[in-house]
Order: sequence, then structure tokens, then C-alpha cells
Amino acid sequence: MPADSLAEAVRGLPAPWRGNYFAVVDSTQDVARAAAQDAAPTRSVFVADYQRAGRGRARRDWLAPAGAALLMSMLFRERLETPPIRPWRYTSLVSVALLQVIDQLQPSPMAAIKWPNDVVLGEGKVAGVLAETRWDGRELQVIVGLGLNVSAAPDGISDATFLRAAIDRPLDRGDLLLTFLSHLEALSSEADGVVHELWESRLWRRGQRLRLLDRGVEEDVVVLGALRDGSLRVRGRDGQDRITTTGELLA
Repeated sequence: MPADSLAEAVRGLPAPWRGNYFAVVDSTQDVARAAAQDAAPTRSVFVADYQRAGRGRARRDWLAPAGAALLMSMLFRERLETPPIRPWRYTSLVSVALLQVIDQLQPSPMAAIKWPNDVVLGEGKVAGVLAETRWDGRELQVIVGLGLNVSAAPDGISDATFLRAAIDRPLDRGDLLLTFLSHLEALSSEADGVVHELWESRLWRRGQRLRLLDRGVEEDVVVLGALRDGSLRVRGRDGQDRITTTGELLA
């Protein structure tokens, strides 16, 4: 097997996945969006060795060194006759599948989902999940981007870590991709409630007091859990419970 089998793995993905490999792109999300407009089928996967303009939440830069990360976007299509009420399902599926991969490599209670869309090892961000959706009245189109730090962390992000630092052995991105898609495919057959329970059970710092930065206001809260639409339930110092969809949790 070559030192890194990523390109080979992408080009030989098992059905129903369809792989597309790129040495360099601006962003796999951009590539996936263009392909979706050009009628690319559901479960199309777009993987890059390097992104020149990778973005995370709130359009923050996410620029991993070439060859150091698993950078991909996945296209899903779902026929619907009514407005979609569960686009959160796809980000949950991706996050849980990634945790299952990490657990398989080295079971660790440190691996968790930091609301709303990060996967952390301990206190360090090891991956980000970012989704965009579109519904045209007949079909829900979801593009989910995943950036997993494998052998190095992105430059300029102080709280980032990488998988190799926690798992003390060589890691092949092609193997990681195939294992991840296998878990994702298995999870895809689960009911919404099951997916949500798996996601919520791995919520970072659940039951603990943290700081919540929401619309420019910072406050101390206790993380209670999350609703099925992906929003976060917290309890403030005044004892009142509330829901947020826009905030960011700080340790």
C-alpha cells in the first residue's frame, strides 16, 4: 500500500458512494455546490489533498497543510413533498460516524461533539462539520463538509489538535475515509430519534457550567442538551432554561 492511499481510496469507493479526488481546490464545498447544480447524484463525495481557501463556521479560515488532513464534502439528496424539518440529521450523522472512527482507533472518553459542529479530543478541535441546505419544493439538497486534522493542525488556530497526536501510530487517510463512510452508511438507516440520542450522548461538557457567547453577550450557563433541530438547551445563572441556535460555547 502506498504511504498515503487517499487518492486510490477516493477513486475506488464502494457503492453507493461516488468519489471525486482533487489534488488542490479552493474549497470542497465550492466544488460540491457546483456539482450539485450540474445534477451530481446523491452520495457524491468530493475529496481534496489541499484546500487553498478552506472555511469553518462563521467563515473562519481552516487551512491545513497539504497531505495533513482529510478534507471532503458530501452531497445528499432527499425527495420531499413538504418543507424539510430535519437537515440537522446529516451533520449529526457525520459527527457521530467520525466519533465511531476515533473510538475504533482508540476508545477515548475525550472524543466529543462541541456544539454546534466541532469534534474535539480533550479540549482541542480535531474536526469541523459544516452543512448547507437547499429545498426547491420537491427535493432537499444537503452538502456536508468535513475537515479532519490527521497529522497536523491548521496554522493559526490555537485550540486545534490532530488525530495523530492522540493515536500514537501512523494513520492513512484513505483507510480513515473508507472506515468513516462505512460507519456513515450504517448510521444512515437509523431513525431520527436514534441518531439524535447518539449525537446528544457525546455532547461536550454536558451538565457542566461553561461560558456562552451569543450575539455579542457572554454569560455563564449549564449545558443541558440539544433538541432534534440541533439547537442547544442551556440554563442561565437565573435558573431559567432557554434555547440558542446562534451561540458559541467557551471553556
